[in-house]
Amino acid sequence: MPSHDHDQDQGQLDSNPQTPEPRARPVGATEYSWCRSVPLGTGITVLALLLTKRPNIHLLQTILDKLQNSRPLLRSKLRFNSTTNTFSFITPTSPHVQIQRFDLSSTSDIISNNDRNIDPYHLILEHELNQNSWSAYLDQSSDAETNVFFVTLYTLSEKRWAVVLRLHTSTCDRAAAAGLLRELLVRFGGESLGGTQKEYENEVEVSLGIEDHVPNGKGNKPFWARGLDMLGYSLNSFRLSNLDFVDADSPRGSKVARLQMNPDDTQKLLDVSGFVFALLDLFASYRLLVMRVRSILHLI
Repeated sequence: MPSHDHDQDQGQLDSNPQTPEPRARPVGATEYSWCRSVPLGTGITVLALLLTKRPNIHLLQTILDKLQNSRPLLRSKLRFNSTTNTFSFITPTSPHVQIQRFDLSSTSDIISNNDRNIDPYHLILEHELNQNSWSAYLDQSSDAETNVFFVTLYTLSEKRWAVVLRLHTSTCDRAAAAGLLRELLVRFGGESLGGTQKEYENEVEVSLGIEDHVPNGKGNKPFWARGLDMLGYSLNSFRLSNLDFVDADSPRGSKVARLQMNPDDTQKLLDVSGFVFALLDLFASYRLLVMRVRSILHLI
């Protein structure tokens, strides 16, 4: 004889399934370097949008939830295990990052100690750059777990608002931030991103380590190629040494600078740079000599 009580209990169990466990993976090599740098203040990515129309909070939160769905790392938490001295991403199955809001009074309090000649929007941007939510990782004797993505809405005036996204650079560097900003603007415009959304709906693994996206063998560079890359980086820096500013007279201020060097330390840095240039020049000459010798031997 069937037991109706058993069937009823079974139905109750089926109607309340267990919440899926968050996914976890260790950070990759590049991500690990950022995890070590960010607690010291280097590696905080900030995107800011200046709005002249009062934002719809419900719409904005919906858009952020979609971003977290299409980019699983955005809804991840960065966990530090003090026992194993390792970092890992813990990714919940559903979006959880919420918008933090500051009204006009609270925003004014934040920027009250700064130069009033500077646009409040710029002051808020620098304020966010100086907010380090991951400084707890400096204490390696205890475990820590923090979001990698924060969203804040500031009221700058009765007609201006700033939406600021602050991210741990291990999950969103400068190049990825440009793509994230484009996706955010497209979603604000009401358009769809079929490719990204389709990838999520098909449950394709999108939160791989950076190194996992590089095909085997593509990441290996010959010694000479690395030397030429270093030379190229140095030469490219000269393009930024003489920037023309449209307005160089108006007052400016910044609290973003992290490093100041005295004349002695600066001279030491220049001496080392000069040695590196000379060494690279020597390597280039040696490589040219080897190529000529090979050409002569080939002709013989």
